[in-house]
Parts: sequence; structure tokens; C-alpha cells
Amino acid sequence: MKSSRVHILLISIGLLLLASCGQRYEAKQLVKSFVKEHATEKIDISSFSDLDSTKVISDSLLQVLQTNATKDSLFKDVHFTTQRTSPTLLYIRMRYGADSLNQSRTFYFDKDLTTIIAFK
Repeated sequence: MKSSRVHILLISIGLLLLASCGQRYEAKQLVKSFVKEHATEKIDISSFSDLDSTKVISDSLLQVLQTNATKDSLFKDVHFTTQRTSPTLLYIRMRYGADSLNQSRTFYFDKDLTTIIAFK
């Protein structure tokens, strides 16, 4: 009985890890597509952080992030049509550039990882 519980626990943990890896992959693909479509110059992506979630981005802060993102000289023709669908946003940080000039942008997604809703 005890070993079957351990077995179920290990399987559950494994499935959660696989699911989170899949979500991270989806987020990275969304960012790469966004960069390819909107970058004003060639961006050499060096790494991505883990995908995480936050509930501390208010609606007013989200609007500020969206407005500032449309003015970011690194990207062109940026328009956000999707608004928040839940209090939780997912985010990932993209690092790019040479080591001495390493820069980053943080991209925010809706809970279902269907689109980028802001970045900074």
C-alpha cells in the first residue's frame, strides 16, 4: 500500500514537470515568433528564464507596460489586442546580446499561453 502511494506521487511529479516544460517551450516559441516579426534589428537570444506566474500586475500597470512596449525602439508595429482574462499572468525573461552587453526583456502572457499581452 505504501509503495503504491509513492509510485503515484512520483508519476504525478513527473507529469507536472513534463507539463511545465511544455508550457515553457510554448512561451519561448511565442517570444521567438514575436521577435522575428517585430524586431527592428537582429536579436541574438542567449537564454530564457523559467516560466513563472504573477498576480501582482494590476490592470493599470498592465496598461502602462503595453503603452511603453509600443514605444520600445527594439520592436516595431507592436499592438496589444488581448487583455487579461484572469488575475494570474505568466511571464518569461528573454536575455539577448553579447555577454558584456547582455540585456533582457520580460514578456507577459495570458494564463492559457495563447498570446503576449505585454512586455518590458
